Amino acid sequence: MDNRLAALSFLCLLALSACGVTPETQARIDEYNRTIPTCSTSIDCQTKWARARTWALENSDYPIYSESETRIRATSTLTTTSGVGVVVTREGSGNQWRFLVDVECFNAGGCPNLWDARLDFNRAVNGN
Repeated sequence: MDNRLAALSFLCLLALSACGVTPETQARIDEYNRTIPTCSTSIDCQTKWARARTWALENSDYPIYSESETRIRATSTLTTTSGVGVVVTREGSGNQWRFLVDVECFNAGGCPNLWDARLDFNRAVNGN
């Protein structure tokens, strides 16, 4: 019984380790979090929102599906299509806002550069 429990524990540990991120991916995640675009004035927020909209149009395989003052959805509503979709969210209040991007993969083969796309969004919106 102890050998079966040890084997089960090993298999669980092996399965969990497969879900971990590589150091390179973790570095991209950390850079993304560190460089999230923010704004604190009306002009800066308008400029960055316009950049976010342009980036979404240029980097999504889909047209803008819906748009408001706080969200841009350039993504698919059909599960049978394939490509990359983009959802941009502006969150905050008063004079403190931040711009977040979610790059969605609608491809059975995967989309290997999602973190690179998120970093590109941050650079574009920040004006870098």
